[in-house]
Amino acid sequence: MGKAVTLGVLGSVLGVETTLVGIAWSILYYDFAGMYDLTVLTQNLPVIFPGILDHPCVPASLNVHVGNLLAGLVWLTSILSAALVLSLTLTGLGLYGLGGGKRGLRVVSPIFGAAASLLAAGLLVFGVAAGGSTPTFTSLIAPTLLTEHPIQYTILMGGVPSVNTLQLWLGLITLGVAIITHGTTLISLRGDGTNSNLRLAAGALSIASGITLIAGPATLWLAFIALSLTFTATNLTLFQSRKKHNRKTTSI
Repeated sequence: MGKAVTLGVLGSVLGVETTLVGIAWSILYYDFAGMYDLTVLTQNLPVIFPGILDHPCVPASLNVHVGNLLAGLVWLTSILSAALVLSLTLTGLGLYGLGGGKRGLRVVSPIFGAAASLLAAGLLVFGVAAGGSTPTFTSLIAPTLLTEHPIQYTILMGGVPSVNTLQLWLGLITLGVAIITHGTTLISLRGDGTNSNLRLAAGALSIASGITLIAGPATLWLAFIALSLTFTATNLTLFQSRKKHNRKTTSI
């Protein structure tokens, strides 16, 4: 049990660092989403103002910028997903090592946490990497304008690079459920040990951060801030339990 708790301590430390990546990911996602909306709007404006088609440099530049932001988002999502899988799995093992409570729930926590975080990681990466592109008015008529501005309209004819919002949301829901499971486990263990209040606080924070993730992309930054507090409280819980276990081992 002592080794499992030690792994949990390491996992929760990694979890705190992972949330910093998560906050950076949230900022990049919001940046991408805002630029994506602006680019789609710009490329649909020729429906009302056809003269814009004679000046394709700005929409083409916006298209390239959106593509660059998406490439960065794919890279950061891969790092975030791998870190979340590792931190949630190790933290789940730590909760199992605490002992007490309902053994079934302690067993479910690491297994379900690992499986759900793996599924969430796949959904998140797939959501940003396989979103395809959004057709616009400009992209549809771009082939007829290639002779006038070949470079710009070659870029524009592919549409605006996008993400699969549904896949992203499903990934966040799955991740949120895994975190809520950890929180439920912590609350169930609050009567076993001297740090019952800390376990209750960590469990409540875990459930709150999981619910915030389930709410979708609009509350990403808040979810990762809450998750940072969750991992911090969980780390303190596991660390105190580890110290108590070491004192018992030494006295024996």
